[in-house]
Amino acid sequence: MVGTSAASMSAIGAGRVGGANATATATKRATSEDAKATLDALENLKPGTRLAGGAFEVTSTKRVMPYDVVAVELEHVKTGAKVLHVGADDSNAGFNVAFRTTPRDSTGVAHVLEHTVLCGSEKFPVRDPFFNMLRRSLSTFMNAMTASDFTCYPFSTMNRVDYKNLLDVYLDAAFFPKIAAEDFSQEGHRFEFAKMDDPTSDLIYKGIVFNEMKGAMGSQSARYGRALGENLFPTSTYHWNSGGDPVNIPDLTYEQLKAFHALHYHPSNAKFYTYGDLPLEETLQQIEDSALHRFDKLDVSKLIVEDEKRFTAPKRVEATVPADAVVADANKQSLISLAWLMVNQIEDPVSLDNFALGVASDLLTSGPQSYLYEALLEPGLGSGFAPGTGYGGSRRETSFAVGLKDVADADMDKIEKTILDVLERISREGFPRERVEAVMHQLELDSAAVTTQFGLYTGFGAFSTWVHDGDSLRALRTPELAAKLNAALDADPQYWQKLIKKWFLDNTHRLTITARTDPDYDKKLDEAEKAKLKSIEKTLTEDQKKKIVADALVLKENQDKKEDVSVLPTLIVAEAVPKDIKRWGSKNMKIAGNIPLQYDEQPTNGVVYFSTHFDLDGLPQRLVPYLDMFMDFIDQLGTEKMKYKDLAEQIKLRTGGFSVGSVVRTPTDGKGTPTMSLSISGHALERNVDAMFDILTDLQTAKWRGEEERVKLLLTRRAAALGASVGQQGMQYARNLAGAQISATSALSNETSGLPHVGLVSRLSKEGAIDEVETAMAEIAAFALRPERVQRCRIACQKESFSATERRFAKFLKDIKPVAASPSDKDTVATKLKTFKPELSKVFVSIPGQTNYCSAALPALPYSHPDAPALFLLAQALSAGYLHREIREKGGAYGGGCASDPMSSLFTFFSYRDPNTTETLDTFTKSIEWATNSENITTKELEEAQLRAFKQLDAPLAPSARGNSGFLTGVTDEERQRFRDGLLAASPADLSRVAAAHLRGVAPAIAIIGSSEKAPLADASWVNLDAQGAPRVA
Repeated sequence: MVGTSAASMSAIGAGRVGGANATATATKRATSEDAKATLDALENLKPGTRLAGGAFEVTSTKRVMPYDVVAVELEHVKTGAKVLHVGADDSNAGFNVAFRTTPRDSTGVAHVLEHTVLCGSEKFPVRDPFFNMLRRSLSTFMNAMTASDFTCYPFSTMNRVDYKNLLDVYLDAAFFPKIAAEDFSQEGHRFEFAKMDDPTSDLIYKGIVFNEMKGAMGSQSARYGRALGENLFPTSTYHWNSGGDPVNIPDLTYEQLKAFHALHYHPSNAKFYTYGDLPLEETLQQIEDSALHRFDKLDVSKLIVEDEKRFTAPKRVEATVPADAVVADANKQSLISLAWLMVNQIEDPVSLDNFALGVASDLLTSGPQSYLYEALLEPGLGSGFAPGTGYGGSRRETSFAVGLKDVADADMDKIEKTILDVLERISREGFPRERVEAVMHQLELDSAAVTTQFGLYTGFGAFSTWVHDGDSLRALRTPELAAKLNAALDADPQYWQKLIKKWFLDNTHRLTITARTDPDYDKKLDEAEKAKLKSIEKTLTEDQKKKIVADALVLKENQDKKEDVSVLPTLIVAEAVPKDIKRWGSKNMKIAGNIPLQYDEQPTNGVVYFSTHFDLDGLPQRLVPYLDMFMDFIDQLGTEKMKYKDLAEQIKLRTGGFSVGSVVRTPTDGKGTPTMSLSISGHALERNVDAMFDILTDLQTAKWRGEEERVKLLLTRRAAALGASVGQQGMQYARNLAGAQISATSALSNETSGLPHVGLVSRLSKEGAIDEVETAMAEIAAFALRPERVQRCRIACQKESFSATERRFAKFLKDIKPVAASPSDKDTVATKLKTFKPELSKVFVSIPGQTNYCSAALPALPYSHPDAPALFLLAQALSAGYLHREIREKGGAYGGGCASDPMSSLFTFFSYRDPNTTETLDTFTKSIEWATNSENITTKELEEAQLRAFKQLDAPLAPSARGNSGFLTGVTDEERQRFRDGLLAASPADLSRVAAAHLRGVAPAIAIIGSSEKAPLADASWVNLDAQGAPRVA
């Protein structure tokens, strides 16, 4: 987020295949008459037309179908800054400005700068304008991001005043930042003593980016991905970690940071992107007046990313990476990948090869019917594809990689040979046309689906090439490229054979990378860091030690200082927030006899969405731990009619896929017992609705018996994925673990998808307990998939699609037939929920890594309680104020906060990528005391909390999602309106009152998932576990 690393940004716009190519021909989107006139006017702008008082010149215009948007490209006359405006009938207007940033080391200079420019500017000289604006705005998106070769600053909002406010703050931050030394030390790195004012205590590193990147680089996948990238790109900027490697970040100096800004953050090196129904000329005028008129043109030709020097022969490298949190097989922990450098997107901006390679990547690696899945995973050579597998279209030069994780060293050569043999076979046989059609169908469906952030992600897709002065319309060209590919396939039966030969078999820029895991990887990093600090400490003079103490105290004093942020623009709740909820006009009716059906008539652009829920209240409790596996496996096995590969192909060819999950409904008054259901949902183009329900009917006959090898493979893959997820999703696991101690619904969630489930799947995989899995799956299917269990259904589509969809849906429901006798047991989901008793504890789960995820949970209030809105606002105020300051600014964590969930009656504190543990827990407790002091929560804090709350509640929804929240939760429009009224009526005193009445003095449930070095093994008051839930002892 602020400070997203290159590793996480590299996937932006990657989509399903081929980077931003992940859209295709589709039904034309509906456009209002007023918008059509505006778009027509944009399309009629002629090249050479001057706008904003002559400051900008139009260079091209293009109407792009089927999206029905108009792309206008302009250039700032004085500086050469480029602008792309995508006009659309969309009130969720967006902005982004990107600078080509080309680091030449791994100190994270671009990343630290991205953080630091948001710490105050010329016009807004407050300490933290970015985070202040997060709570003074109704933005639907606000962030800053560091990619491998550019840094960008995006936002979006549906409020026109808000747009102008945010644009003013963003422009001033990007072009006129303070870049103060103290902000560099807070955001980047600094020395402190473990006891801030005691120079005899240990010397340590602190800094938000420093700790963020410890967390970001703490996983096996991140380290492996970096090793792959730096060896595939040995000479260009992509060799370096633009986010920063924690080993190198302390080498960055303040002077280097300022010099990097002066060189890179100039309009001549900037690309501006605007989107939506905003007035183009007015926006351009604001950009000119607020920033660009103060600059002259600068020669930025030296900032180019040079093409990688191509290998003349394939290369091999070895690497070492950390182990996953859960190791399934101690004898199979290595990784291997083959990677190729491919298309230069700047030399060939609309390359058909680039698009086709994205399609080929999908055919090679996506789904059980794909070539490399069949050749590598089905024989059990690894647990899953290696990190980085797929086509990478987000750099100046594209790449493809494929490999496996959790492999035996003895199989390395076999894996490499198998990959090359598969490619050799395709170079002779090509791809079957029907498989290509399945990929094309997914692209068409992606394009037709109306999403809430189409605008911003179109911009992200453009930057990958546009920042290099390449194609700015990259993300909108898929329809024409899809048509060209189909034409090429029609014209040349050898098209795929030639493509594979050219870019794979004859491509000498090929890398084979192998990696072994080291269980002490993070321990060695910690020891090296401590040794380095000890060495530095020995060289410090007394004056230098005093300066470190003095600097730390000054920083703390500045962080504690209450600032006057009135210079920043803000929205006024009474003016910006509607008093009434949005009502979606859901229609309630019956289907297939007496089954409740909710119909949401929405402009879904020719796509039909459905959901059906099956009652699980009577499900035997002994089957609950297996429920997530059932939901994962149900559409990955064969059926009575189809083998699993044919099923996967049909799902891809006819639908957008099926989503299977569990839903727990809690009474809004907190009384009574929650209910649980199995949800099956999916979507398809209108022409494929019959086929979608045919496939869904067939899924009921999934072969839970007789597919032992398939179940074994799925179990192995799931175990590996869950083992890796503990470190990558530590905050969610910690929150689940804390909440499970005091909430019945959280306890159920923890059992189905938390650490107990990770442990169960790991055990099943290690033991090869296929019969146990198959038995449980078959019993869940026999219980759930029965006509009498159908609880409620939903359809979302356009009016003209409803009748045919309702008829086919009704037939599906009537055709549901039990597959076996339903299992029964006295101990069920319902009895478990009804008899749940809170049991408080303090749990520490040790995982590999150098940072921690802390959580504390308290019982809160149900949705309809009169104080629930005030408690919801209190969480917003604490997260934006006290907790942000104490956990992030002072503590150096990447983030932290709290949340009040009235649906589960939980109040949860959390931190992530946090160097601290018990200190953060103390901060959680102190925040409650802080909130009970009425002097700390003023009218300003209340209004900011309200804006944050309504930003969440009023966030734009895709047409398919409108009305779905009520369907899932059972909350009525009247209840939503009462909650909204409570939010608007709350006073500052109410927030302090609810903190005292409902939180102060309440013992929390505590969970930390973090570095084993921090584990309190000697403290009997803690329960110490490993990542599988097994006890750890000193």
